[in-house]
Amino acid sequence: MLVLSPVTSGSSQLSCNIMDLLEFTTSTLWGWRDILAPVPRGAKPTFPEILRQSRVRARPLHCNMKPLHFAIFIVIIVSVNGKISGGPRGRFDDKNHRKSSHHVTAHHAHYSYHPPSEIHFMCRRCSNFAPYPVYHGVLPTYIYKYRESNGSFGYLLSGLALYNLGRASAEHWEYTHFYSLNRNENCSMQVVDQKHFEETVFPCFMMSSFMDRSPESLIPNPEALDITSPQIDVRPYISHTGSALQVTRDQECFIWHNATTSREKNVIPCALLKEYAETMKPSGIPVYVWLPITIGTVITIYILCQCCCKSKSRKDESLKPSAIRFYSHYYY
Repeated sequence: MLVLSPVTSGSSQLSCNIMDLLEFTTSTLWGWRDILAPVPRGAKPTFPEILRQSRVRARPLHCNMKPLHFAIFIVIIVSVNGKISGGPRGRFDDKNHRKSSHHVTAHHAHYSYHPPSEIHFMCRRCSNFAPYPVYHGVLPTYIYKYRESNGSFGYLLSGLALYNLGRASAEHWEYTHFYSLNRNENCSMQVVDQKHFEETVFPCFMMSSFMDRSPESLIPNPEALDITSPQIDVRPYISHTGSALQVTRDQECFIWHNATTSREKNVIPCALLKEYAETMKPSGIPVYVWLPITIGTVITIYILCQCCCKSKSRKDESLKPSAIRFYSHYYY
């Protein structure tokens, strides 16, 4: 007779004679069908069936956590593609730059660019609306930097940069988006109305389309700057002090180009620059807010699943000795 004693010290003590061992081995080899098949209703469970049930109860739960690892990996990849540190990257080649009839929607960490076909604006002294050109390419990063800044002129200067790109793309010369830098030049913007006057400086390439240039001067040279490049750094010009100016229809923006031998002035309605700046809309929740929340949620779910699996495994292991005792008392 085969005798099973309760499990002690993590192992079962087995005592049997040779005949009982042969009988047990034979029943095991020929009883796989009984092990896998369910017990008919009303029938007494056989030894293989009880053994199968005890093994099922005592089998630890193996949790496959690979899908959660995959989910974390996907979240990180999508976030990296979200351009966390700046605006859209990459350059336009000349062919794509000249195709300005299509619409490009650019997404940024804080703002999205949704350009209309053109802007219709009526100045203070005008009687009709006039169309103004709009840039339909991928915006360079410096425009987003100005738009994000909390300074007084960030709003207007982002509108000026968009207006300048629109004017440059509307011209028929091939190299209008190149600008030859001059070390002895400086540019400034003045906001003037009856009760207000403020002034700030900005890089001169942001008013390149307002300067008097011949077609020969637009031919790029090694020192020429592509105003559509995402590599332009304007941080030395950005001011984060002061609150944004309240733009009204009575205000006029004077942009000055001061060089060694010349001085140019252009007058633009500040409300027009506001129209250009408003083509950039807020993108909703910033990526630095939802990204940590998403990753933290995924990691929390992963840890909870691991804890549940370990708890379930310990619970099933505790049922194994009781199942063997049940078999010993029930079958014999």
